[in-house]
Amino acid sequence: MKKYIKYLLPVAVIALLSATSCKTTEANYRKAYEAAVEKQNEGYTSGEIAAMAREEAIPRTVYKGDSIPLKGEYVNTVKSDPPVSAAKRYNVVVATFKQKFNAQSVAKRLTEAGYTDVRLLIDRHQQYYVNAFSSDSLDEAVAFLRRITANPPMPLRSPCPYILRKP
Repeated sequence: MKKYIKYLLPVAVIALLSATSCKTTEANYRKAYEAAVEKQNEGYTSGEIAAMAREEAIPRTVYKGDSIPLKGEYVNTVKSDPPVSAAKRYNVVVATFKQKFNAQSVAKRLTEAGYTDVRLLIDRHQQYYVNAFSSDSLDEAVAFLRRITANPPMPLRSPCPYILRKP
């Protein structure tokens, strides 16, 4: 028994060191995550990956056999000069911003491009929405969405344009 005791301490130290060196780290998790994402996106072009991300960003609804981007949100119309009427139930959003100045700049560009129903909307998180069209009819909003998607007045960033429905 005594001859085994002198080997017990080195074996215990080696076992303890090997157990602590197997800890997972954030770097290991990140590397595994990136490998999984790369494998998931294998075979897709960057354009296809971006299109899939846009699809996930705004919920889609089937409307008359077609899939449309439709998001419900409580919003208020931002008062402006000259005054604009309150937003109706269905609104085609072409841009969103955290800063009012940026939203006003895009709204001005839309007005200069000939859009007459432009207004700013704001939600409870102080997010500004640039609304290019407002209607109580979903048919009219979908028609406008298709026109502005086919012929945008300026470069539109994902996930815009989409229809914002006021509950």
